[in-house]
Amino acid sequence: MIRLTGAALAWCWPALCQTISRTPATPHVQCDAGETLIVETVSLNGVTPPRLMALWMCQVEKHEDEVIDHVYTCPDQTRGHYYRGRTWLSLIDATTGLPINTIPIRSDWENEDTFDIPYRIARRYYAVDGPTDKHDEGKPTILSLKDYNGDGEALEFALFEVENCTLVKTSLFGYSKAKDRAIQYPIHLIQTEGTGVTIRDSPWLDHFMLQKPIRPGVWKWEYQYHVGGLTHFDIHYDPAREAFEGQVKIDPAR
Repeated sequence: MIRLTGAALAWCWPALCQTISRTPATPHVQCDAGETLIVETVSLNGVTPPRLMALWMCQVEKHEDEVIDHVYTCPDQTRGHYYRGRTWLSLIDATTGLPINTIPIRSDWENEDTFDIPYRIARRYYAVDGPTDKHDEGKPTILSLKDYNGDGEALEFALFEVENCTLVKTSLFGYSKAKDRAIQYPIHLIQTEGTGVTIRDSPWLDHFMLQKPIRPGVWKWEYQYHVGGLTHFDIHYDPAREAFEGQVKIDPAR
């Protein structure tokens, strides 16, 4: 029989140690009442100490048959077959599984405290990397981390809400290395229309995360809404504030 001492227990083959260190703990998240649904988790590459993000829901309603005859209405394009409920994003200590911070995810609709998360959907706004059925529907990856804000770190993911057949609302979530927190990125805009000036502060913005930057951290595009003149967007990312800011100019209606 081989007796293992404390020193021997602390040692292991390098490959085994590496495997152990990369196995994240199960997130310890819990709803105040009812069952907790952990929709998805993702490890944050290159982050020390090790962190992961967890997307989870409470008071969940499962909507299976909303896509009738597999014909997608406009709202179906971002929700497909979906869960609806109170939705949360937590940053998790990958070693202990304990939450570091938790933020709510809410629809941009006024007075709406729930969100719709697709569990099966066609490839449109969310990545569907696995197998799909004959209707091209599969399990989406919601926490698909990319470098959206142009800071060189692939630590953000976008959420989408189709409001109607012309508008797609978008919002960006991710990991703040400076704060060691999960965050929803603020968007501060100064909007001018003629002599009028309006301050817009909302983490949701039409089509934003679908736009290609003209260079890292800078976006310029135009959009013609059904009502009003041509709208010009000029936005940049401020890494010190971890926020987007910019100008919106609306031409006179033509």
